[in-house]
Amino acid sequence: MNALSKYLEDREIKQSSFANHIGVKQGTVSRLRNGVMRPSLDLALAIESATNGEVPVSSWVSAAEEGST
Repeated sequence: MNALSKYLEDREIKQSSFANHIGVKQGTVSRLRNGVMRPSLDLALAIESATNGEVPVSSWVSAAEEGST
């Protein structure tokens, strides 16, 4: 389970409500939660802001990518 899924489930926030809050479609939130896509930097920043930092931008970067140049 990724950080966004945990955040939404722990707070019982519907995908559609969160999507509306950050200005995307519900399907985008679904794809993010299921790992089908990763957000752009702008979207990751919007998610971080909307979650008061509980889903940080860094949560979208895998450990393998952090070490690559």
